[in-house]
This record gives sequence, C-alpha cells and structure tokens, in this order.
Amino acid sequence: MWIDRQDLLYTIRSARRAPLLSTIAVVALSLGIGLNGGVFTLLNALFLSPPTHKDASRFVQVYPKYEGWFTGAGQYSSFTTEDYDAVRAQTKTLEEIAAWDQRGAILEQAHRAIPALLVTCNYFRVLGIDRPLLGRFLTPQECERGTAARVVLLSEPLWRSRFEANPHIVGETIHLNGVPYTVVGIVRASDTNPRAGGVFAPYTTEPLYDHTGASQMANPDAPWLEIAGRLRPGYSRADAQAELTTILRQQDRAYMERKVTSFNRKTSVELTNGSFIETPAFRDTVAALMALILGPLSLVLLLACSNVTMLFLSRAVVRRGEIAVRLALGVGRARLLRMLVLESFLTAVIAGGVSIAMTYRMPQMIMNVANPTLAGLVPLMHPDWRVFGYLAALVALATIASSLAPIHATWKLDLVTALKGREGAATMRSRVTGGLIVAQIAMSFVLLTAAVLFARMPGMVIAMDPGFETHQTLSVPLAIDTSPQNRTAALSLYRALEAQIRSIPDVQSLAYETLEPFRQTPPSEIRLPQQQKGQGEPATIDVVSTDFFSTFAVRMMAGRSFVSSDSTAAHTNPVAVVSRAFVKQYWPGEDPVGKIIITPDDKRLTVVGVAADTRSERFGVVDGPRLYTLRDPSALDGQLYVRFAGSAATMEKAVFDAVKSLDRMQVMTPQTIWEQMESDAENVRSLARIIVVMASVAVLLAVTGVYGVLSFAINQRAREFGIRMVLGANRVTIFQSILLRGGRQIAVGLVCGFALAEPVVWAFAHLIKNSPFPFRSFDGSAFGIAAALLVSVSLAGMYLPALRATQVDPMKSLRSE
Repeated sequence: MWIDRQDLLYTIRSARRAPLLSTIAVVALSLGIGLNGGVFTLLNALFLSPPTHKDASRFVQVYPKYEGWFTGAGQYSSFTTEDYDAVRAQTKTLEEIAAWDQRGAILEQAHRAIPALLVTCNYFRVLGIDRPLLGRFLTPQECERGTAARVVLLSEPLWRSRFEANPHIVGETIHLNGVPYTVVGIVRASDTNPRAGGVFAPYTTEPLYDHTGASQMANPDAPWLEIAGRLRPGYSRADAQAELTTILRQQDRAYMERKVTSFNRKTSVELTNGSFIETPAFRDTVAALMALILGPLSLVLLLACSNVTMLFLSRAVVRRGEIAVRLALGVGRARLLRMLVLESFLTAVIAGGVSIAMTYRMPQMIMNVANPTLAGLVPLMHPDWRVFGYLAALVALATIASSLAPIHATWKLDLVTALKGREGAATMRSRVTGGLIVAQIAMSFVLLTAAVLFARMPGMVIAMDPGFETHQTLSVPLAIDTSPQNRTAALSLYRALEAQIRSIPDVQSLAYETLEPFRQTPPSEIRLPQQQKGQGEPATIDVVSTDFFSTFAVRMMAGRSFVSSDSTAAHTNPVAVVSRAFVKQYWPGEDPVGKIIITPDDKRLTVVGVAADTRSERFGVVDGPRLYTLRDPSALDGQLYVRFAGSAATMEKAVFDAVKSLDRMQVMTPQTIWEQMESDAENVRSLARIIVVMASVAVLLAVTGVYGVLSFAINQRAREFGIRMVLGANRVTIFQSILLRGGRQIAVGLVCGFALAEPVVWAFAHLIKNSPFPFRSFDGSAFGIAAALLVSVSLAGMYLPALRATQVDPMKSLRSE
C-alpha cells in the first residue's frame, strides 16, 4: 500500500505540532483552489454543460448554416419558422423537437428589464424537466398559432426575488412589455439552464414582444428559432444530421421556386450536445475566452503553491536533524520523500474540501457582481463531474508543486553535516529562493496588469470627450408599428409625439439619427464620380434630420450643416455633410465643399459641409470616415433624440409621460447619452471588480511569499552575515546588499512577467476588437502602473527581513564553528 497507517499518523502529528504553519498553508491553497474551482463551475455551467441532465446522450441541438441567401448568411444561425415546421413534420430520427428564442422584456411590477424565453409547449419535456415547482407547464393548445394565449411561467429565482416567493402567484396577472400575462407555473431553479430566461412564454406570443409590427414568426425568411430534440432509440447523431440535411435541401428548392431569385440558397446542419462551447459560430471564441480566464487564475494557484512550498521547505530545513537521524537509522530516502509528499497531499486535500464549499456559492456571487441587473435571477449552478475532476487535478497540481522543493532539499541533504547541526552546502540556497521570488513577481505582474487595464477602463469611458453633447441630449427609444398597412397611423403618432415633446418646458430641439452612439455599424462603399463599383472606399453612413448637428452640438469645420430647404430639394439636388476623417481619406489637402460622391444605391450627393470628427463607435477612438445624409421628413426610421436644458431626471419623466399619454403600449426608458455611457462603464466596472479582487489576492500572496522566501534565506545565511560583519562589513552594507539583490530579482521577475502578460493582453484585445471599449494590445502606462505597484509592495515585503539581517549577532551565528 502506497500510504501506510504510520506515515499518515506521523503526518497528522507533524501538522498538529505546527498548527499556525498548517493553517496558513491550508488557507493559501484554499484561496488558490477555491477561486479556480468557483470560476470553473461558472464556466462549466455556462459553456461546457448541455442544457439537460436527463438522458443527455440522446439530446441534440441543431444549427443550420444558410449559404448564398444574403450577406452574412453563411454563419451558423437559427431556423426560420418554415424550416422549423418542415423539420418537425418530416423527421423520423428525432422523436420530438422543441424551439425557443431569447428576448428581453420589461417586467412592469419591477420596472426593469428581465430575460424572457419564448418556447414551444414541449420545451420542458425535451429538456427532461418532469414537473414544475408550482402550477403546470404550457399545454399544446396554448402554442397553436392564432390563439396567442397570454400565459407565462416564472423561473424560481425571479419568483423568489421579485414576487417574494408568493405561494398564490399561480393565476395572478403580470405585465410584460405592457401586455398582461397569466402566471400558470414556476420552474425550479435546478431545472433552469443558466442562459435561460426569467420568464417562459409560448413562442406564438412573439408578435406581442415587438410593437413595430415586424413579427419574425410571420416572416418566412427570418431565422429566429433555436431548436433541439431527442434522438429516437436506435438512431445516432450522424443519422439525424443526414436526414435533416435532406429535409432542408428540399426547403432550399421550395425557397428558390417561391422567390424566383438569382440567389442559390444551400443549407447544411450541424448537431451538438447543446453546450455553448459546441455552438459552431462561437466555438473558437469560447475556447479562447476560457483559456484567457483560467490562465491567469492558474497563476493565483501557483502563487499559493509557491507560498506553501516555502512553508514546507522551511519546515524541512528545520527538521534536517531529525531527517538525518532517520537516515542514519536506516530509513530509506524513498520513504522520507513519501512522507513529505503525504504532508503536501494532506494539506491540499483539506484545502480542496474547503474549496468545494466555495464552488457552490461563488458562481452566483460572480454573476450578480458582473451583472447587477440580473441579481436574484441567476439559477443555481452545482458542480458536476467536470468540476470535481478539475478540483482533483488542482489538488494533484498543488501537491506536486508544493512538495518539489522540500523533496529536493531532502534528497540533497548532507548526512554528516546535518548530524553536526550545521546547514551544509546542500541546503536550500539562493538559486532556488531567488527563483521563487522571480516566479512570484512574474505571476503577480500578469494579474496586476489585467487589474489595472480593467480598473482604468470605466474611467476612460466616462472621462473621454465623444465630440458631441451627452449630458443634455436625451434618447427616446420607441417601438411603433411602421408596417405599410399602419404607416399613416404611425406617421400621425410621430407628429403628435414631436408636438407634445416640443411643448415641454426646457426642450430646445429634436433630432433623428439612424446610428446609435457606441453601437458599431458596418461601413458602406462610397465612390467618387470617376470610380466604378468596387473601387470606392468604406465609410459609415448616418441618416440624420435637419437639426441633428445643433441638437448634438457637433461643430462644423467648413461649409454649412443641413437647412430646412435641403429637404424640399432632396430629389433634385441631394446634399451631404462629411466628417474630417472622410475628407482626409477622399480629398486630402483639398476643399471638399461642392464635391460629388456616390452612395451604394447610386445616388449622387453634393457635399455642403464638413463636420468635426466624433468618437461615437468606440470609446476614446476617433470614428472612421462618416457620411451624413438627410432624413426624409416623412420617414419612420431612426432614433429620436431631445436636446434640453435643466434637470435630466425631470426631463426624462416629462418625456415618459408624453409618450405614455399618446400610446399606453409603449415600454421605454428615456435616458441621456451620458447615462448610457455610465451604464456601459458600470458593466466593465463590475468585471473590473472581480479581476481586481483576484489581482489583490495574487499580490497579497506574492508579498507574503517574498517575505517568507527572504526570511527563510536570511535565516539560512545568518552564518554568512556573521562572517561578513567580523570581516568589517557594517549593518548598512548588509541591508543594502539584500535590497540590491532583491531588486535584481524583482527586475528579472518584471521582465518575465511582461513576457507572460503581453501575449495575454494581445490575445484579449484581438478577442474584443469589435467591442466599443478601448483596449490596446500594448498599453505602456498600464504596464508601468502595474510594475510600480508591484515594486513598491515587494520592496515593502523585503524591508523587514533585510532589517532583521542587520541585527544578526556575529558571535551567536559563529558559535557552532
């Protein structure tokens, strides 16, 4: 037997003889293993686990790939309603198929947005959910098209957090997006996938969630449904994939016959187990994201292991006399090594047990901090075999990492010297202790750099000047049915709303814009008269109303802005305004006023003005070339903005009341652009808090590790310091030599840390390159701040051991000589 009873009892007695050391070791490893285990539990629930726990081998999620249909259709996406109906009716390999769509909804009882899932009535059965916590599931009649039954189920977290676990909630009415729904049941938290919604409604109620009239269910060409099913006994995923491919090829032919179009739609499918990491469109991104998250977290564990290594190493050196006696009495080195490994293993196992408790609580804590708007709505996330396997691997890693140095010291022990009570040349010397300091500094630098980058980002978002007014410009989101049959009523509503808002005191102007601030839009090709299609340059097109530039306070650098007469002459002499970046790209060094440009729809526009560049796509980054064209006064597109004076809160309420007085079905929250920026910054700030906490733990471990390593090294070099003092060295020289040597080790650690951090930063910047947040692949100031903080705390950790070295008594240290 590898572990015998005597070795185990000796290990326990050894731990009891040094309770403080054992406790510190357990706490350090618990932090390292617990943080890793908790975050991995979250990632496992979000990305790795299928959405069902019942007979998961038969569960399949189906992803279509539409090609040759429209731009971007080559990406794996959702199904159209027609394709879902065809698959459901014709499949023989799947015994049942469910569909769903994730939406957002305003729960008026809580006056806030919550996630909603529009599902087919067999959704819960396909996911292996047998019964609700309260009430019932949806019935087939409630999902028949044309009935639009207004019933809904609540998730248990929503029921507990927003309705105070009301046991009589079944049968009561709630309002989502202004529409009344009857609650028919509560779904257990343990049955709710972490990506699922706070409410579940029949998918046939989809038109009620969009007041614009653009129902995706009624549009046969709109992909919007995700589908999954259960394999019939005797069939495999390959069988189902071949069958579904045949069915969808038939749908392709029907599409071609109906559309009479030159596009040749070709559809293929891919079947997965339903986990997010197997989603074809996000597979690589999710894998990279997990690596970027777990990589730095592993550094926290390694820092904890290095501290425990130092503790065990110091105990091994203190016990070198005991070890020498055991060797002299005939105990083999192999058994001694086994005892040392067992000590590390016992500590790691206890820490692993403590970490299991952390894995149950940490995922909800992280999710609630990362997105406070979902606080209380996050389903329970329990560890499964993947998490326990991961924890077992971490315990094994901690055992090996924390026992290597003590094993090395024991293996190289000079028996004769140790029996005389002297340290000998084979005891732990500067090379290993210096390596530990370098490793701790390097690993801490990576985490501290990440913390600095994320901690600065919210401030950068709020502090940057976007080039237009944000505090006194109000965004008014509207959801109005603009379909052809409702056009007259919609236009009348817009005119009445504009008049109502203009009558509010302190309102200065109104404007429309098709591009929302800080939402990126693909550019279009803009050509000069002498250029053919395909020879132009990319530019972003923003369709704006006449008062846009005055409402947003965007400065004109040359020429003029739009005037009311431009609208009446739009058909005979259409005009445009361009940005400075547009001028630099198309006419560098020339006067652009009067120049002609051609849009993708072959309209010839005359440039009448040049507007200042803005930072409206990415925070802190100047927009690329931008073309402003004039909005048709009778158009029904674009976002409405209001320029006002006075209090933002007062104006928001007044605009809200004005909209509600004309259309009670409108569910909107007017906000200033500044408040939208604050909201975006808060999302980053929540993530920054998590990273700063992890970095703080890492720095704390590093500082205590540096202190422990130096304390150990100085104790080992006490005789050397005594000899140097006898030979004439003073205490200041000893102090300076220790700090100088430590400074060199810090410098090497920072260089190694930079070599580790820069690839991580580059990879993350590449991963979020399309996000609106500023994140450079190389940020010298962030590296500099992280280095300065780390040098400061490291030198502080070195100060006390260096000071203690100057107080060595030469006579006591040389007495054994």
